[in-house]
Amino acid sequence: MVSQARDIAILRYGSAEPLPERRLLKAGPLTAVLEEGGLRYIRYGEQEVVRGIYAAVRDQNWGTIKPVFREFHVVTDRIHEFEVRFVAEHRQGEIDFVWEGAITGSEDGTIRFTFDGEARSNFLRNRIGFCILHPSDLAGCKVEVETEDGTGTRTISGVFPERISPHQPFLGMTAIRHELTPKLVAELQFSGDLFEMEDQRNWTDASYKTYCTPLSIPYPVEVASGERVQQAVTLRLVGEREDEVGGNLVEDSKETSAEISDVQAIRVELRDHVVGQVPGIGLGMTPGRPLAMSELEALRPLALTFLRAVIRLADPGWERELANTAAAASALGAGVELEVIVPGEWEGRSEVGSEGQEQSQGQEQSQGQGEIDSRGQGHSHVQGQRLLEVLVQAIVQAGTVVDTVFVFPEAGFVSQHELSAELMKLRDSAGLSFRVGGGTRAYFTELNRAELPLAPMDAAMYTINPQVHAFDIASLAETVSAQADTVRSARSIVPDVPLSIGPITFKPRLNPNTTSEEGRRRSEDRANHTDARQWSLFGAAWTLGSLRSLSEAGAERVCYLETAGPLGVMRDGGEEKYPLYHVLAAAAKLQGAEVLDCRVADRLSFDALAVRANDGAVMLLAANYTNETIRVRVESAVTLQPSELLALDERAVRPLAPVVYPAPAVQDGGALELELPPFAVVVVR
Repeated sequence: MVSQARDIAILRYGSAEPLPERRLLKAGPLTAVLEEGGLRYIRYGEQEVVRGIYAAVRDQNWGTIKPVFREFHVVTDRIHEFEVRFVAEHRQGEIDFVWEGAITGSEDGTIRFTFDGEARSNFLRNRIGFCILHPSDLAGCKVEVETEDGTGTRTISGVFPERISPHQPFLGMTAIRHELTPKLVAELQFSGDLFEMEDQRNWTDASYKTYCTPLSIPYPVEVASGERVQQAVTLRLVGEREDEVGGNLVEDSKETSAEISDVQAIRVELRDHVVGQVPGIGLGMTPGRPLAMSELEALRPLALTFLRAVIRLADPGWERELANTAAAASALGAGVELEVIVPGEWEGRSEVGSEGQEQSQGQEQSQGQGEIDSRGQGHSHVQGQRLLEVLVQAIVQAGTVVDTVFVFPEAGFVSQHELSAELMKLRDSAGLSFRVGGGTRAYFTELNRAELPLAPMDAAMYTINPQVHAFDIASLAETVSAQADTVRSARSIVPDVPLSIGPITFKPRLNPNTTSEEGRRRSEDRANHTDARQWSLFGAAWTLGSLRSLSEAGAERVCYLETAGPLGVMRDGGEEKYPLYHVLAAAAKLQGAEVLDCRVADRLSFDALAVRANDGAVMLLAANYTNETIRVRVESAVTLQPSELLALDERAVRPLAPVVYPAPAVQDGGALELELPPFAVVVVR
């Protein structure tokens, strides 16, 4: 048994450092969680009003400069009021910026957050200041927005978008209001800058983000030493509160500054209603080498549907990469998906930048090169065509194992009509039947914003990772629900095309929005893609939540991580499996099975996937996203007859593997109760 506190922390969430301290604050009928200089989960009773308010410093490549907090003071002398003051310092490279933060909460339900900062060096920035996160559960909710557009202030009506909005729903914002009850409105007011909103579900953040500094203003901007930035955000309640008419939204408590610990059982309602099916599961092929026999044996229990390889036709070793992948897939009885990157100039190339503003890398390159001989472009195009011909012949030699080829231009991230059509023509001439896929090799954002070659596309892909904007455990856990939103929105873009989502990784494998060559190289360096949380219990819990969301939303295929190594599901050689390996092993025989409607009261803390296997038995896979032991009560309209419980938690011995326990007792009425240690994953079957 793992006994040392340090080892337990590493096993739980990949680090020996303690997780950030949380404090529960109360402002009249509102509660909020204070964490590292920001507010999270502002609630009116059980209703989430604001997901988060925080300040960020973003560099010229949209990198977030993590702050160090000092002089932190919290005053909670009165039960329903609070005051927080601190100093935050952001230092990285040439950037040196400091700001004083003050947060106050009043008994009338008003929360005010001020930012007073100063640059202590000269540097380039894309943004400095407040971001406000609105929970994605507000999708479809009506809003009123006060805006300024240079001609004055006006109020407009709208809604939080249901389908993921490719661009900003609201611009030039000074305030936004939405209804909490028929008689009560939550209002956010902004000062110090104009604000606008983006739909962060584009990057699988489960929120809409209202942020300072409109993107219509050119960036990056040079900040001079001594320059000041001052902003404020105020949340207030307008109307009649339930606690003023006999309600009891916030019980009096003297423990307002205590760490948060949920002792109530989380309620899960399992319904006899099919909402999806488990997709075919694949892994990325670890590049640069064949899989060892021991690794192949370790992968067999996963019953993989496919392996996916990245093939760069400009690299001299790509044919060996394809051969290694085909050999491994044949040994595992799996198919092969290829993500092929083709050099050369292809018509219609375009890209879209992440923070709401279009960027064309191709245009930037052409401007930097000056005039280019059209014969050079033609030569490059012919070279690309010849490489496609060689690729098709290599696929012929690989046999029928290759079933899908996603093809992209080297100079872009979105598939292009001419390139896809050329590959289809070569495929048909060779008498092959693989699907020619398109979409984007970057985020869903690029799929959502691009004009795609819809006609020559037999399948679509985009990648997922939870760390585009935030990097803490809680924020990563929040992203799993938004993964489903991307699939549902993708259906409106490519309605009749199978979706193969992935690779699904813990860190970005590239940055489609970097403004420098150094930033591009750094983002694509595999050494920067590792995240110890991938090897932890949290990694297993996150993978389970991801699989649940993508199953319910209707993805046909999902591609996770890689086969072996630091970016894989097990260590090199296959002897030691990471915890998430066991989640995929539990799901192996469930591919194609029916997913049942499983309603979890608090998906920020806990998640569950309910599947009816081919023999009719119902299996429940559940995960704890927190560093606390939690209790869960499952109330089921489906007959549950569990024979055992498999637990993956810190009680297991190394190498970590699920431990079998007696099945939980089914109570009268079909309910059962579970207790999950921190970051544990259990399978009830």
